[in-house]
Amino acid sequence: MTRKKNKFLTFCCSLLPGAGEMYLGFMKQGVSLMGIFFLIWAVSGILNLPALLFVQPVIWFYSFFHVHNLNSMPDEEFYAVEDDYLFHQKDFPFLSRQWLQKNRKAVAAVLIVLGVILLWNYLMDFLYMVMGMFSISRRLYAAFRMFGSFSLRALFSVFIIVLGIHLIRNKKQELHREDSSSTPLLPGESTKDC
Repeated sequence: MTRKKNKFLTFCCSLLPGAGEMYLGFMKQGVSLMGIFFLIWAVSGILNLPALLFVQPVIWFYSFFHVHNLNSMPDEEFYAVEDDYLFHQKDFPFLSRQWLQKNRKAVAAVLIVLGVILLWNYLMDFLYMVMGMFSISRRLYAAFRMFGSFSLRALFSVFIIVLGIHLIRNKKQELHREDSSSTPLLPGESTKDC
């Protein structure tokens, strides 16, 4: 059960996104915030996309002020706050079993390409050590390494584009369903005709 805690310890825990929520007993909210904070950090490091890090201060400030707002609420309001994850599976339909089964080949292709690119980058690290032992030109290594780095960024870019197209397509289908359900049917028409 959630309950208010010591203000100083709450402040200390609020310095790490999600930890303050966990300290106050809101485990699901805390795990969500901490997970997204460190996931962005990891993805930006793996893909070498430092621009992605601009989201982290937003998450940090949200978590910091959220914890202090929770702790300063009147008792009735505090106990009425429900602990829930920030994101749900319904927010990400592409993670559902039906979507994965429908798009199995595309998902498999993306995973294979990602695996090949990651393997390429690991082999380039090994090649760097070998070239150092035999005093082979490091420019050749740099060219190979750039290819691996750029291909990983390109794959991430394609993923973002496909995700955006998927979201637009779903919104258009949703609007079309709303339009077709609000259109009155003429006598003799069925819903199959629409």
